Amino acid sequence: MVVPVQRKVLEGLRGIGLNLYERSLYTALLIKKVATATELSELSGVPRARVYDVLESLEHKGFVIVQHGSPFKYVAIDPRDAFENMKKNIREESERAIERLEELKKSDIMKELLSIFKKDLKLISPENFSGIIKSNDKIRQQIRMLLSRTDKYANILTSERGLEDLSYNIKYLNRLKKKNVDIKIIAPITNKNREFVQELSSYAKIKDISGMNSPVGKLHIFDGKHILLGLINDREIEPSQETAFWTNSPHVARDLMEPMFNHMWEKANEIN
Repeated sequence: MVVPVQRKVLEGLRGIGLNLYERSLYTALLIKKVATATELSELSGVPRARVYDVLESLEHKGFVIVQHGSPFKYVAIDPRDAFENMKKNIREESERAIERLEELKKSDIMKELLSIFKKDLKLISPENFSGIIKSNDKIRQQIRMLLSRTDKYANILTSERGLEDLSYNIKYLNRLKKKNVDIKIIAPITNKNREFVQELSSYAKIKDISGMNSPVGKLHIFDGKHILLGLINDREIEPSQETAFWTNSPHVARDLMEPMFNHMWEKANEIN
């Protein structure tokens, strides 16, 4: 007999990374507290042939304890402790992954990968180095990546909320300041974001466009090569719905976008 579990409970467990069989078996074990694989299969509806490997996965994630014997029995771990176990495992795995990435970055493997990437790079047309980026988190990630590669200048037109987002990049802006990279920011300055102006002004020249008849949106230009153009007014959507267009095109950056930015920079107001 399969015991029903509220959908929101199963959805919540899916949100932390448990697959369908793991969710079903863990909730069944919470009901029984201690059970054999056969009992759990009957209670959860998970096929008998899959029960053992799924329970092994749950044990690895810290949701189940195995009692060795004949037959094996499985003990449910308190959900609070199970979540802490999973947090610990994720943290340790992330740290190991970061260490491996850092080792690879310094190794000959990275040199070989770069050699493969750069080969015939000039033969690729600019439109192939472009794409749509969705969600504020991914856009922030792209901005951080482009800031880390900037050598000469960054011109940024942003929104009220976008100015606050830039404050999350102080580490990158500080590196650019040490390299004497010129950073210009145009944004509407309001009571909501004035504190971020004070913070960012140590790293960039900032001008105010509040009250001006100017475009509402975001535009980032890096070294006259890369642009990141916001496609939706961020005042009208949730951060998860934000969308931007990225391209690596000197023509678009220098010939199309920079003249517009420079015109707005001249019209924008100095900040007192």
